[in-house]
Amino acid sequence: GVMNNVPDSTGAKASHVKLIRAVLINSLEWNSNKSNNWSTASLQTLLNSGAYWNRTGTYSSTGLTSTAKGQISNIKWNLGGHSTYNAPASTFYTAERGTTVYSGRPTEWTGYVGLMYPSDYGYAVGGSKRSSCLTTNLISYNTSCASSDWLKLGSTELTLSPHSDDSDRVFRVGSGGGLSYSGAYDTNAVRPVVYLNSNIKKTGGSGTSSDPFVIQ
Repeated sequence: GVMNNVPDSTGAKASHVKLIRAVLINSLEWNSNKSNNWSTASLQTLLNSGAYWNRTGTYSSTGLTSTAKGQISNIKWNLGGHSTYNAPASTFYTAERGTTVYSGRPTEWTGYVGLMYPSDYGYAVGGSKRSSCLTTNLISYNTSCASSDWLKLGSTELTLSPHSDDSDRVFRVGSGGGLSYSGAYDTNAVRPVVYLNSNIKKTGGSGTSSDPFVIQ
């Protein structure tokens, strides 16, 4: 999706294309130390300075290439939390950009690679069901909404957002498509998310799996 007014590490705002990986890279803990503080989480380290970032070990073929790292931006990510999964995408969108977090947790983090937000998943419903689903609580997306959501993976997947009333819980999208909680130490599917540099251009491709977009 194209996201407007996204601040980078310097505070400068621009429009950026936000990409989520189509397939999971592994099933991992959000944080092996149990805390739902993304700035110090083990998964954050893996994605931004560890094996995935350096394309080593388990991620020697799936990690970021040097070309890819030159095409993504160092972004200020919002870390606002919420206390329930019983809310629609619009409520989560506001909460993610808010300051309600568990005591001591940051509300922003600057880095290159993150995860999708609950609101990203909620807003990804298309077709005739979109208008009704956008007022549906995300816990209930495992009914008709999930089948029209292009971000639905089919595995239980981690999101970036922490639970604001607990020190060790984060939000996840269940295999059936509804939003739920997870312990930060639980193992769930991971799909990295990045923002392309604002000067990236499409140079070819139609955007299908057999003819993907080419960018530079």
